[in-house]
Amino acid sequence: MPIRAFLSACALAIGLGAVYAQETLSSVQRELDRVDKEIEREKDLHKSERKRAADFESEKASKLKALQEQLRLTGGKIDSLKRQQERARQQKASFKGQTAQYQARQKDFLKAFAKQARDLAASVRKDFPYDREKRAADLEDLANAMENGTVGVEDGLNRYFTLSQANLDFAYDTEVYRGSYRAADGSDKEGSYVRLGAALPASAGADGKTAAWLAKADTGYVWRETDVTPEIRDNIFTAVKVAQGKVAPQLVSLPFEAPKPAEGAK
Repeated sequence: MPIRAFLSACALAIGLGAVYAQETLSSVQRELDRVDKEIEREKDLHKSERKRAADFESEKASKLKALQEQLRLTGGKIDSLKRQQERARQQKASFKGQTAQYQARQKDFLKAFAKQARDLAASVRKDFPYDREKRAADLEDLANAMENGTVGVEDGLNRYFTLSQANLDFAYDTEVYRGSYRAADGSDKEGSYVRLGAALPASAGADGKTAAWLAKADTGYVWRETDVTPEIRDNIFTAVKVAQGKVAPQLVSLPFEAPKPAEGAK
């Protein structure tokens, strides 16, 4: 009995050991399976990472190539812009030089033109006394404006020719107006005037009796008021009335006097 019990106990122990060993083997197998799965998952992740890395490198290379091409094109544009800028700088320098020359010529022209206007003003002051001071002053004002730059070339030319034309136009018209002149005795003589262009102004006195006419003598313009014959006086009064439209148009003989030609002149 003791031996049989012992054998039974041994058999039981061996059975339990086998069961335990079997359970241990199953546990180890499960752990191995889990590790294998983890390894496979890690492998899959590694493959995915490598693929993403490869895709990234490919995309990076593509973008880098595109960027390099863009940089090349941009560099070309910059070089082109630099060349254009240099040409523009040279053109600007050329235009600046031309502008300076043009402005200098303008100043020289205006200076010479101002002298011409002053010369004409000086001639006007020696000319027929009708509105003489105003005509000369207008030319002097134009000369000053051209010299100080307030009037440009085009405007100066237009104004000069306008004033010059005005100095010519009045020599071809006739008018009658009220006014006075300073007589030889210093008194002012009131009356009606008739002007025949730039040839003759004559005065019919307000008293209806006295008459005078302006003559160009050797020393300049002088009023002839003494030794006026009755015929000349009547003709002056008639000329005034014709110009005023008070009598019918008619031919009237009026006096005219010019300086004597210089000795030896033809």
